[in-house]
Amino acid sequence: MKKQALLIGAMSIFFIGQASAQNTVTILKKDGSSIEYPLSAVDTLSDDENTHRMTLSYSKEEKLLEPQTVIAESAVNLDKSDVKQSYNVLRTISFNTSDNAKLQKDVNVEIGESKITLVFPYLTDMSGLKMNFETTGSYVYFNGKKIESGASCDFSQEGVVKVVAFNGDVRTYNIAVINSGLPILEFNTSGKVGDEWAGGKISIKDAKGKESFTNSNVEIKGRGKHFKESLKNAYNLKFDEKVSILGLTSAKRWVLLSNAYDKTMIRSSVAFDIAASDLFSFKWTPKSQPVELILDGKYMGSYTLVEQIRVCEGRVSEGQIFSAENSYGKDDDAFQLKQSGMTFIMRDPETGVSGTKLMRTEKLLEEMESSMMSGKSDYTKSLDLQSFADWFVFNEILRNEEAISSDAYMVFSPDNILSMGPIWDMSKTMGGEYGDEYKNSILSETPWFSQLLKNSDFKKLVSAKVDQVVKNKKTIEAIIKERADAIKYSVAGNEMVWNSLGAQNFDYETVSEQYTLEVSKLSNWLDDRLTWIEENLK
Repeated sequence: MKKQALLIGAMSIFFIGQASAQNTVTILKKDGSSIEYPLSAVDTLSDDENTHRMTLSYSKEEKLLEPQTVIAESAVNLDKSDVKQSYNVLRTISFNTSDNAKLQKDVNVEIGESKITLVFPYLTDMSGLKMNFETTGSYVYFNGKKIESGASCDFSQEGVVKVVAFNGDVRTYNIAVINSGLPILEFNTSGKVGDEWAGGKISIKDAKGKESFTNSNVEIKGRGKHFKESLKNAYNLKFDEKVSILGLTSAKRWVLLSNAYDKTMIRSSVAFDIAASDLFSFKWTPKSQPVELILDGKYMGSYTLVEQIRVCEGRVSEGQIFSAENSYGKDDDAFQLKQSGMTFIMRDPETGVSGTKLMRTEKLLEEMESSMMSGKSDYTKSLDLQSFADWFVFNEILRNEEAISSDAYMVFSPDNILSMGPIWDMSKTMGGEYGDEYKNSILSETPWFSQLLKNSDFKKLVSAKVDQVVKNKKTIEAIIKERADAIKYSVAGNEMVWNSLGAQNFDYETVSEQYTLEVSKLSNWLDDRLTWIEENLK
């Protein structure tokens, strides 16, 4: 007997009843009617969140359940108003590397809404992408042209997909495939990138593919002590000659911050912008620019290109740069002060060339600290007190728990005055990796600041700075919004690689909802922190 296979979808079935004692199965339809047929006709049953599926095999003569008649293609009217029903659903779309050579990984997206935006940050040409799809519809049209799964589609502009049900009902989906709009920084090496310098070539192009910068005299290496290939690492860049990149200050040294611990990926750039604003008076603050990073042909995610702290024209103008750290390496030029136990590492570009200069600086700081700890007031003559007040308030506002133990930069001027700053990477602050606690001071009990807070001049400067910042909270709110808006599409591309937000679907609409929540957490945390600062640190 010739058999006929039929797939029953969600349109006609509300649920599948249990088999009766007579070995029949009852289908209860949405309209209240029912159909019974022999249990022996059932081949398979399966279920998902949206659809009950049943495969039946039976002879046509039995006429247990006849397939619906499908409208002829010539009768399809794409101009009809949308009617959403179970047989014109676009379930998934996917772009596979096997069909799209420029893609770096397969992308499969479950469709929940009529608007879908996918972000491929490293692509500048979207004109010939091949799209696969799963649908309950009988016909699928892309920009008015009937297509099958795997068809080549021009996504240079937003595409209109129309799914047509067997009876002609039409449902419209708008699908956009874009890049993030950010500069694309591509670095190709002649070797393997690790914790040693590797030479290579760098190029930067805009979102439309136009190259704005290229250089072959450059090296790259992983930044920090915890470099691993499986991690989203930060990188140092070193050029033979000074270069200006993306309008930033010309210099040889640059940093690519990964923001790996920051779900908003803007904490450091927000911190740089706050420090550089009129709210503070730091002599120099690194400028930054968000970029997409491609390393040896592989998309690495959303990064922040930053001017590295160096003594040169346009950055730190003069003096010796030190950083206070918990520890130092065997190749570092460093010393430890006797009373506070604070460790200082020289960060000059030509570090190590003058041991006498290092010893002289150590001696002067020992004398300053000894005077500070003994309660004498003359030690303030060796300090740029305003910079210490600014740095104290700034790090308290951001609640930087590593403020005096890691990347705490300071400059010792040629006339032997110590100033705090520039500020550096703040990706773990502001209710982020350290936790969302917004109360308590993190600097008041540290060796130097516990003494400074006994000084009336310092306390006045701190109080005035707190007043100034609190009265201008909207400046900080505007900075957060501007930085978040700049990378909102980049976040979706980064999520495909690192899944730092934990998104289950990689379309922009889904990721954006989760990202907006993280940015709101940041804004709310800062608001709570400023309230606490105003009430407790003036």
